[in-house]
Amino acid sequence: MAATDSQTSTESIDDFVRRVRAWAEATMTPVGQVGTAEDKVADAMRAEGMDPGNVIQRGRMVLRLMARAGFGGLTFPKEYGGQGLTPPYLRAFVDGVRGFDFTSLASFNLTLGMNAPTMLEYGTEEQKRYYLPRMFDGTDLWCQMLSEPTGGSDLASAMTRADRDGDEFVVNGSKIWTSTADKADMAMALVRTDWEAVKHAGLSVLIIPMDAPGLTVNPLRLVSGQTGFCQEFFDDVRVPVANLLGQLGDGWNIATRLLVHERNVLNGGSEYFVPPAGALARAAAASDPRRDDLVDLALATGQASDPHVRQLVAEAYVNAKVGAQTGPRVTAAMRTGRMNAQASSILKLLNSESAIRRSDISMEIIGVRAVAWRPEDEEAERRGVGYLSRQTAALVSGTSEIQRNIIAERVLGLPREPAPDRGVPFKDVRHNTMPRGGD
Repeated sequence: MAATDSQTSTESIDDFVRRVRAWAEATMTPVGQVGTAEDKVADAMRAEGMDPGNVIQRGRMVLRLMARAGFGGLTFPKEYGGQGLTPPYLRAFVDGVRGFDFTSLASFNLTLGMNAPTMLEYGTEEQKRYYLPRMFDGTDLWCQMLSEPTGGSDLASAMTRADRDGDEFVVNGSKIWTSTADKADMAMALVRTDWEAVKHAGLSVLIIPMDAPGLTVNPLRLVSGQTGFCQEFFDDVRVPVANLLGQLGDGWNIATRLLVHERNVLNGGSEYFVPPAGALARAAAASDPRRDDLVDLALATGQASDPHVRQLVAEAYVNAKVGAQTGPRVTAAMRTGRMNAQASSILKLLNSESAIRRSDISMEIIGVRAVAWRPEDEEAERRGVGYLSRQTAALVSGTSEIQRNIIAERVLGLPREPAPDRGVPFKDVRHNTMPRGGD
């Protein structure tokens, strides 16, 4: 059911939604039918020798089906494997597939909403023509190697070094808190290529295959028991100079744009990828046309008539509603130039605080049942584990403190905080590890 060029150039939004809906009904699995005999995606996976129980492979299959039907990379240029459509069609696609299960795309949200737009902006023609189609059809899952064990939120203090050796860079160092690095095929890595330059100017971004010799990936077990983050170690990893993304020494600007795209896709402001119904966006009640699950929780715990509980549920709903309406407004303001790209931090901060508050409300309603739950109590386990992970919302894509600084300094134009290492060559900046600089 792939669309022709003439079809996509003249198709109305309503006709597009009808085409999307027809494709979804014929190809995709309705919500609640995953793992049943009616699971169409699982059938397609088995036909191609894939494991239906592997969520990453399922995501690859969903993207493959989308690409075959002419829905891959909807708002990306056609010459790079996209469809060349405008952002309204992207959101119309989400409307068209509502009610069908796309949760497996959660692992690809950053690939499509973060890496792909950055590749489009900074990649060479060869890089864009090779890598972008592989993102759109699920061939490659990407991760972003930014944070380091010694750097905290200060990405510009990166000490993972890439030294030029002929037609290659030799990379040594470590990255940490990298989402799905143990599952990824490719990475964009922020590395230091010039120790004589000031810290923001001596950085570059390299495209690195995750199976490169000398690269070790260790999953990190969190307090929740989950292992979504990893630490990576580089031991003389050789990367072709052709894998440099953008210009040498322009890594800070590229990483900044990478994070802008991350904040946008995770918080409803992306013009390149919107997680379809059932993926990350479902945390907000207003993004789901069905009843808020906090209402069901209040009913299940016999507290639906409790004034305090009703107030808590209403608060969560209002927060979600405000978040859902703020996203398109900020996105439109950035697109028209009324706000700069750093305004995406507004969405990140708003949704982070809303997610944390929603988790608190959930725990207040369910009570001690989610503190120590019975093995068969899946609801209590979900709420309890979710609470243990709640603070990640204020950490991923930059901490809430960093978002407040960005909003203050780069959106509102308030004075910057003092920085004693500003203007100092990075080799002379004090670090909390040895060896220092180029020693």
